Amino acid sequence: MLQCLCAAGSSRRAEAFRVLRHGGVLLAGFINPALYIFDRERAEHGELQARHTLPFADTTSLSEAEKQRHADKGEPLEFGHALGDQLGGQLDAGFVMTGFYEDYHRGHPLAAYMPTYIATRSLKP
Repeated sequence: MLQCLCAAGSSRRAEAFRVLRHGGVLLAGFINPALYIFDRERAEHGELQARHTLPFADTTSLSEAEKQRHADKGEPLEFGHALGDQLGGQLDAGFVMTGFYEDYHRGHPLAAYMPTYIATRSLKP
């Protein structure tokens, strides 16, 4: 489940829990929400400038001109959910988290300071 491309969080996890059989595994990957507070265009030039709050949504956080530039490049809309929603949402749905992994987007300046990707493995008991 790639969560940065979805607007609603809890309903997706509840549905995943409902359809998985007992012992089923949910693998979820998402961008560290800290990445979304920075101006994306400035970050592409190596500059970290805080601009947005969480939760983040391209649909409401970007200007029409910025949304159009991303659409022209063929980029999807992104949504940055808080860690409480990402991790707590899996637990609230009934999953038991059995794995946690972080990695770095080497092309983003934030990666010099912290992991930018997160993946979890959760089990339906």
